[in-house]
Amino acid sequence: MNKMQIATYTPGRISYRHTETVTDGTSEPLSIEVNDKPAIVVVQPGTSAKVQYSISHPDAIDSAAGIWVDWPEGDVTVLTAAAIEGAVTALRLVSTGASTWEVSK
Repeated sequence: MNKMQIATYTPGRISYRHTETVTDGTSEPLSIEVNDKPAIVVVQPGTSAKVQYSISHPDAIDSAAGIWVDWPEGDVTVLTAAAIEGAVTALRLVSTGASTWEVSK
C-alpha cells in the first residue's frame, strides 16, 4: 500500500493546494492539516465523481484501515465546489472517467 500524499505548501493565505486528474479509480489519500480552516474542494468530473473524507489517524489511512465518508454532494456530474469543515485528516477522489480535483486549505 502506498503512503498517502502530502498536500504541497503554498505561501500566502492558502496553506495547501493540490491538483490531480484521476481516471476510472480512486486517488491515493491526500493528507491535510487539521486546523480551523475548511478544505475547499473543486471537482470537474469526467462522467461522475465524488470526494470522500476521513477523520481517521494517518497510520490507519496508510494501512488501508481508515474509515471514509462521502461528501454531502454525493456523486456529481457537473463542476462542483464545496467546503469540507471539521477535523478532517485526509481526502480522496473516486472517479468514473477522467475527473480533475483541486484542494485548497
